[in-house]
Amino acid sequence: MTSVLERSPEVSRSGAATGNDSRRRLVVIGNGMAGARAVEEILARGGGEQFQVIMFGDEPYGNYNRIMLSHVLSGEESDADIFLNSLPWYEENGITLHAGVRVEKIDPYAKAVFSDDGRQTPYDVLIIATGSRSFMPTMDGLYMEDGSLLPGVFAFRTIDDTRNMVTYAQHEHHATPS
Repeated sequence: MTSVLERSPEVSRSGAATGNDSRRRLVVIGNGMAGARAVEEILARGGGEQFQVIMFGDEPYGNYNRIMLSHVLSGEESDADIFLNSLPWYEENGITLHAGVRVEKIDPYAKAVFSDDGRQTPYDVLIIATGSRSFMPTMDGLYMEDGSLLPGVFAFRTIDDTRNMVTYAQHEHHATPS
C-alpha cells in the first residue's frame, strides 16, 4: 500500500523541530522497494533541497530486492548481492533511517507518527509504503501450543525468512543420503 498525506506549508513545524533547517519533513513509512524507490525519485528531482527525509523500516537493513529472495534461497545469489541501498547510502544522501523500527500509529491531526521505540516524529508530508505481510493459515500442523510456527515451517517474504530457511536446510538431519 502506498499513500501520501500532506500538511499545508503554513502549518509546518519542520523548522522548529530541527533548529535552523527550514526544509519540510518528509516521513516515509516503509523501507522496501516502493518506499526506497519513491525516495530515490524525490532526491533525483531535487527533493533533498526541499525535504528532510526520515524513513522507518521494520527490518534492520537497507533496502533489498525482495523479488530476488528465491535466487538467494536457491544459492544463485548471496543475500549481500540483492541489496539496493546499503545503510551508508542513506547517510550519504542525508536520509535519517530508523532501521528495525516499526511505526505503530499515525496521528493525522497532529501530523506525527509514533514508533515502537517510543519516538514521536512530526511530518509535513507522509508517504505510507508498507507493502504486505506473509499470511499463515490457522490450520493444524503449522503451530506449536504457544502460537509460534513449528520447526521447519517458514514464511517466505523477508531476507531473514530466507536466511532461516537456508540455515534450517543445512542442518545435518536434512542432508541427502549418499
